[in-house]
Amino acid sequence: MNRRRWMASVGGGGGAAAAAALMATRARGAPRRQFAGTWRAAAEIPTARSEVAAATVGDTIYVLGGLAFDGSTLATVEANAASDESWHVATHLPQPRDHLAAVGADGLLWAVGGSPGWFNQETSQTMWVYDPVLRTWDSRAPLPLGRAAHAAAEIAGRIYVAGGIGPEPQRVMVYDTLADRWSFAAPLSRPREHLSAAALDGALYLIGGRWGDVGNVATLEQYDPAADRWQPLPPMPTPRGGLAAAALGGRLWVIGGEVLDESRVTFPQLEVYDPALGAWGSAPPAPTGRHGLAAAVRDGELYVLAGGRLAGLDVSGVTEIFTPG
Repeated sequence: MNRRRWMASVGGGGGAAAAAALMATRARGAPRRQFAGTWRAAAEIPTARSEVAAATVGDTIYVLGGLAFDGSTLATVEANAASDESWHVATHLPQPRDHLAAVGADGLLWAVGGSPGWFNQETSQTMWVYDPVLRTWDSRAPLPLGRAAHAAAEIAGRIYVAGGIGPEPQRVMVYDTLADRWSFAAPLSRPREHLSAAALDGALYLIGGRWGDVGNVATLEQYDPAADRWQPLPPMPTPRGGLAAAALGGRLWVIGGEVLDESRVTFPQLEVYDPALGAWGSAPPAPTGRHGLAAAVRDGELYVLAGGRLAGLDVSGVTEIFTPG
């Protein structure tokens, strides 16, 4: 792994790229379509953190791992059930991980890759699965390639792992949850990390991210599993890395992100992609701009979880919920 590229991705330099990203944001102007909705604050996650992962299994949202305020890596897992909307400690990860990905599939919680020590430039190949009934973690076949700051989503019993930092960063890995076996899909046209992913109507969407001296990107790509093909789509209005995204109501909802320069800017913008129209719109911004956050969906609402209020190493336990109008 190129040390300069890694350090640029975690906050070294990048001022010119950040300025270019902000200029590009202003040049794009406001999205044309406005989506209504309201925000409300909910109970904070007890463990403040960033660079986390989250997923919904049944009616419970899980927040996994991340970085603590001192830069240490966490194994902490906390859960929020719909029955009381308060946070409870769940069984911790087998080992600490930050910059990991999480997926809810087959009634189980899957923790994919991540870093056991981000500031030591480490990636992992671990694939763990959590049974909410037994409250236990088990190991599955490891990722073929180590990954951190990647994205993952599940379609029809397969977990797609794309982007991130690690060997051969353009390779896309596919995990069969029943066969416990990995394969590869068509590669990305360009590498990027600190991106987000969501599955919608049988397609995989990869959103935003950044790479080395390139800085933040506005890229949106769609993957068709049947054709094993990537297709570029209209870019986001706001280029950003360190963001979160989720599919809700037939649309993609994109939130958060950061600019890596002395300004320490984080984005509150909530932007919405409608595949039926092939166009972006915007919704009311989040009360709290954050990066390294996670997003999850439950009961028709978007949960925006944890993350740093300032770019770089910063943490919070903020939970904000968006209800589409």
